[in-house]
Amino acid sequence: MFDFFKKKKDKVRIIDKIWMTEAAKRKAIVNQKQNEPDSIFIFWFDNSMRQTESSLQESVPNIDLLMAREIHASQLVNKKIIFAEHYPLSQKEQELFTKLNLFEIQVWSALDEPLFKQFGSDKIIGMMKQLGMKEEEAIEHNMISKAIQSAQEKISKKVLVDQLCSSQQEWMQRNWVDN
Repeated sequence: MFDFFKKKKDKVRIIDKIWMTEAAKRKAIVNQKQNEPDSIFIFWFDNSMRQTESSLQESVPNIDLLMAREIHASQLVNKKIIFAEHYPLSQKEQELFTKLNLFEIQVWSALDEPLFKQFGSDKIIGMMKQLGMKEEEAIEHNMISKAIQSAQEKISKKVLVDQLCSSQQEWMQRNWVDN
């Protein structure tokens, strides 16, 4: 009847690594795969996976790229799991992480992805460049993860229906009311 005494579910801890551009993120994926061959990269959107796959085919022919909706926990055994993008709704991310029995997860993103552009990432890129940061450098901080989660919560308040889409851009156009 009431949920007064139920323990609140713990959220899976997300460690965000953010690059200025998707090209820089893809270079990091290549480096990661070369340094840690047991790494596996998971995508939420078909277009993101296909673009990454085609750009990495020559440099890393046997890279493990999987779609989030098709993944099974058995595929993740003894692998370093990295999500190669955020899903716009944190609730959907958390549901999958919990289903896969993950306790901590890395999510790699780029500031030029549609999700971040909705929140003024162009200004952040300019500021990072002014501070002398290189495109290949990633930023990682608890505050960033909290800001991303806050942005996802803002989006979820304006989503009426979560329609399946092939790209993050299409998702933002079709699902986020008032974007």
